[in-house]
Amino acid sequence: MKNLILAVGVLLSAVSFGQSINTKSVALEGYDLVGYFTKNQAVQGSDKLSVEVDGIHYYFSSVENQKLFKAHPQKYMPECGGFCAMGVAGSNGKFPVDPENFQITDGKLYLFYNGPYKGANFNGKDPWLKDQRNLIDKANVNWATLKNK
Repeated sequence: MKNLILAVGVLLSAVSFGQSINTKSVALEGYDLVGYFTKNQAVQGSDKLSVEVDGIHYYFSSVENQKLFKAHPQKYMPECGGFCAMGVAGSNGKFPVDPENFQITDGKLYLFYNGPYKGANFNGKDPWLKDQRNLIDKANVNWATLKNK
């Protein structure tokens, strides 16, 4: 397992990434955070149904989802600040995500990178699912210090 985490960490560290928030301060490319939980899928939100939290705009696909978020925003916020959970666990770094690549475990939303790396596709969710319990613990420990960097 240590070799897997180290390999993923080296892989992710070697790639130059930006954050998962675009220049308009819209989280997750406008995907609806509540939709991950209510529909178990990535649902595109609308700028007409937006909620701002700490300068970041979250879009929603319905008034109902917007109301659910407003009532309990922390319930729907992604773990690891919306960065790739595997990147946080494996290399203690902040890496972008593909908003359509996610996992909900124990009522918590984890997002993952999925894209090209050196001519091949790398999906951060694949190694995560192989040792999810240990990686959640590792991500929580790493995020405690990484979130303020």
